[in-house]
Parts: sequence; C-alpha cells; structure tokens
Amino acid sequence: FVGTKTPYIYPLYGLGELPQSFARLSAVYGGVYMLNKPDCEVVYNENGEACGVKSEGEVAKCKFVVGDPSYFPGKSKVVGKVARAICIMNHPIPGTVDAHSVQIVIPQKQVGRRS
Repeated sequence: FVGTKTPYIYPLYGLGELPQSFARLSAVYGGVYMLNKPDCEVVYNENGEACGVKSEGEVAKCKFVVGDPSYFPGKSKVVGKVARAICIMNHPIPGTVDAHSVQIVIPQKQVGRRS
C-alpha cells in the first residue's frame, strides 16, 4: 500500500496493531487513556450529557464520550443494524479505475434484507 492515500491499515503482526494505531493517532491529537481501570462508568452533567469517565474514584473529564451502547444504559436505542464485510479480491472491481481500495454500499433491498 506504499504511496496510496487509503485510510486502511494492514496489520503484519496480528490484530493488536489496530487499537495501537488508533491509540497513537489519538495521542497525537490530544487523546487521553485510562488503561487497566476496572469498573468504568460514564459521568453525566446536570443536562444528562456524557461529560467524562470514572474509575476507582478518578474522573477523566471530556467534551464527549465515544463508546459501545452498553456503556450508556437507558441512553441509547437500537434503530437498525449494519452488516459489514472485508473482501480481498484477486482482481480489480469494474468501474473503479483499478483503485487499490474501494467501498461498495449495497442497499438492503437489493439483497433481500428487511432489517
């Protein structure tokens, strides 16, 4: 992938490289990590908005919290599902001008999905 402008990462030494790459990029832009912390809980302000994460009495304040819906009980609602796949092809996809990577979106009605 040398010389391409693709956002994809190809791990050479296992999938542990994926969170590591996210961690490094986040640190460059000011991200903060709470590693090896048990029993994390999201902290809310008086308006009910997430404003930090608490563990072992320590609170990391922030402008917004990104996490799995299981971290926000009663604050999220399932409205749909997404099916994803990564396909490694041995030929270019027609109509993509031999691009190194492409994203193909297939509307659910075209594959017979209802939800």
